Amino acid sequence: MSGGFIDIHCHILPGIDDGSPDMAHTIEMLRIAREDGIEGIVASPHVISGLYDNTREGIGEAVARVKSTTNGLALYTGADVHISRDLLENVQRGTLPLINDRNYLLLELPTFVLPPMAEIERIIAGLRVRGVTPVITHPERNVAILEDASILQRLLDMGALCQLTAASITGKFGARIQKACFRMIKKRQVHAVATDAHDVKKRPPVLSEAHAKIANKFGPSQAQKLFIRNPQRIVNGEPVN
Repeated sequence: MSGGFIDIHCHILPGIDDGSPDMAHTIEMLRIAREDGIEGIVASPHVISGLYDNTREGIGEAVARVKSTTNGLALYTGADVHISRDLLENVQRGTLPLINDRNYLLLELPTFVLPPMAEIERIIAGLRVRGVTPVITHPERNVAILEDASILQRLLDMGALCQLTAASITGKFGARIQKACFRMIKKRQVHAVATDAHDVKKRPPVLSEAHAKIANKFGPSQAQKLFIRNPQRIVNGEPVN
């Protein structure tokens, strides 16, 4: 493996969503990540209106507090932003954190019932016009996309990217979701794999097991692209492939 893993989706900030509950938990998550070979993490708490009303400013302050405990591991700002009608307005106002304050945004779709495709496409097009590339988080766990694979391709054709969850690849969310991951990778629909970690036991910040599985099934260069090269480019605000 050349270079360490870059985790672009991790709920590691203490006490601001359903991820790490406190600083002690965050420090343990950081330890697990370092031991797993992760050298950079995008701290990406949920932004869900009325539930987790996190803002760019508040997330930035939380990242600053945690940085003193990372022991050399790079920590970047971000957010797992739930799609909403006012998303474009909030991006325009600068209240939503882009990954590392560059030009990528983690975009979460509802798990069970999607908004009308015309509305999703309006938001993606609006982001692209503003120079922002949305990264669709864990589409392999989205019920609508599992039932209709063409939905994801439509979003990718509009310029969105796709991020899978490592635990989905290793089978921890079930065989159907694991097969969906492999199918998406085979069809070259996937741009990055992240932990989407929330804690130290059930959903820890671990990438190595999924990396090994992808390297074995699709080759080392594909694993390098999805776990290291593209995630680093996303953090840097550079184009991916």
